[in-house]
Amino acid sequence: MITSALGQIKAIGRVAFYLFAAFLVIRLWQDPSGSADATVNFISSIGSFFASAIDKLSLFVQSLGD
Repeated sequence: MITSALGQIKAIGRVAFYLFAAFLVIRLWQDPSGSADATVNFISSIGSFFASAIDKLSLFVQSLGD
């Protein structure tokens, strides 16, 4: 019974993944420049987050030595 439920959940997740991938492909096809801008902004945000985290971590480590 549980195996059957887990299989169904896996199948639903797989369908949801394929629908999401299809949505992304369609959006990219309809508006390539907008998709590119959104992708660049997303990657830039991730880079800013990690840069800020590394700066704060380095300040924390420096304050341990003082």
